[in-house]
Amino acid sequence: MFGFFKKKNNTDETPINGPDYSMIDSNEKAIDLYKKGELVKLYLMPLEFGGEDSPVNTLYVPEFAQEFKQRFDVMVEELLREGKELAYSAEPAYKGSSFIPSALTIKVTGESEFTEVIQVW
Repeated sequence: MFGFFKKKNNTDETPINGPDYSMIDSNEKAIDLYKKGELVKLYLMPLEFGGEDSPVNTLYVPEFAQEFKQRFDVMVEELLREGKELAYSAEPAYKGSSFIPSALTIKVTGESEFTEVIQVW
């Protein structure tokens, strides 16, 4: 009638009342949140796939993002064990000057092709 009960569209990609990492504008601040247990390490190229534990391969994200990526990586690993020839890439996206990625796009190409986008914040 007056729109009181009408569902409002969230046109912003950020979840309502979700995390906001816009003030984490240095690697040192990201590492501080990691040391406090608020963020976890995420490797762009998984260590199991030959990635290195190095700053170039390391992001700091909320635990749920790491868990989503780990599930995806397990699926890719199963395809590799089946003998599929695959290429793997992971590309972070950022908002403003934040060092915490707002999203992570993972692409698999080759004998199987698919893309996964993990919305972080």
